[in-house]
Amino acid sequence: MDDGPPPDGIEKGLRFGCGFLFGGTIVFFVFARYLFSTASPFWLAVGIGALICGLLAIRYGDSFYHGILAFFRWW
Repeated sequence: MDDGPPPDGIEKGLRFGCGFLFGGTIVFFVFARYLFSTASPFWLAVGIGALICGLLAIRYGDSFYHGILAFFRWW
């Protein structure tokens, strides 16, 4: 965990915004092949993935991104 002081409102907003964009982008590219077959569940999945990543980024901060990078360093 982080050893620093707890995040203030601006830092929480930045964490959520960056996590939201990150999650939306990742889910978009993972499920992009379904974009033209079924549009509404696709955008719902992108929205839910973005929301979850945004909330995880608020809760865990830099540890969230370190965990993501460690997960994708399999090659």
